[in-house]
Amino acid sequence: MMLLRTELEKLWKRPALWIGFTVSLLVGGFLTWSMLPMVYTGEGTISGLKAAAYNRRLAAEYEGYLTEEKAEAIISRFGFARYDEEGGCVYGNFLNRFVTEKMTDYSGDKRKAERLISLSEKDSWLGACTYKDHIYFAYTEGWDELWEIFMGLAVVWGITLVVLLSPVYSSDRMLRTAPVIRASAEGRRKMVVARLAASWIVAAGGYLLIGGLFFLICGLIYGFEGLKANMLCLGAMPYIWPESVTVGAFWARACLPRAVLGITVLVFSLSGISAYCGRSLTSVCLSALLFAFPVIRKMLWIRTFLTPLFSLLVNGMPFYMMIPLYEDGRKAFWILQAVVAMLFCLAGLWMVYSGWCRNRKEYGK
Repeated sequence: MMLLRTELEKLWKRPALWIGFTVSLLVGGFLTWSMLPMVYTGEGTISGLKAAAYNRRLAAEYEGYLTEEKAEAIISRFGFARYDEEGGCVYGNFLNRFVTEKMTDYSGDKRKAERLISLSEKDSWLGACTYKDHIYFAYTEGWDELWEIFMGLAVVWGITLVVLLSPVYSSDRMLRTAPVIRASAEGRRKMVVARLAASWIVAAGGYLLIGGLFFLICGLIYGFEGLKANMLCLGAMPYIWPESVTVGAFWARACLPRAVLGITVLVFSLSGISAYCGRSLTSVCLSALLFAFPVIRKMLWIRTFLTPLFSLLVNGMPFYMMIPLYEDGRKAFWILQAVVAMLFCLAGLWMVYSGWCRNRKEYGK
């Protein structure tokens, strides 16, 4: 416990932790503010918190299982939402925008809707007849945007961890304290366990604290009733997500475990890289490359016969694990992703063992 407390204090006192924490809050706050809704009533515009409250109040009147009769009632009351040539809404609230975009013949090309489409029709965006009368509908506007906020938080917090954790071992080599620390079994075993535990506590604790704060803010602004809605109301593909999965279940059973596993992969990977590097700058650069690799790969997309393998590896890397992903709800995909993530964890632990616990060339042995 003493070693764990000491390692926690080391991380706690580093400015990078508090700078990253502050920037994460600012980025999350800015994204939350910038994505507040707007309602176009035809007579004027309502924006910000007032628009969210207005949409929430209207949606409460139609909350429940989505039916064609309910969609017809919404269109009869408000009419189809209307859009300009660039796709911007010029008239509409949450209700008629939802129906227009998901239950009509609206398309991005013609920017308008002319008729409702039955839930049983093949052209229905919400799925086939098996979904009829089984889609629970509620106000999901804020929960639909929350994943973008979490994406921003994942990027900022990931960069924070790269700067914070990359020098954990490499700094000892630069300061020439590594031979002294590794001269004892405690420095090669107990201290390593304490460092890994302290790094994980700070990394996971900070991410969950910030994420939980904005999750609570989203609920206070848009209402927690949206968590009862079906995942299809968030734009998830009906052929991927089972009809029984709710927004709340997605965040609790899908997003949270993936985020924790992604943090774990990042912590173990950064520790492994740091254990092998002799300079902090090298450790930081390699760690940053590891974290940003999914983005770099997407920018420099080159398709070869190894592309499926690389795609599988990338999906198990920390960046993709830390962000919500509701485009793919297939269990097989998640299982493969978790297996790849665990392999990254084991690789990081092996690098810590091989680079710090076992290698003793510094002592001439």
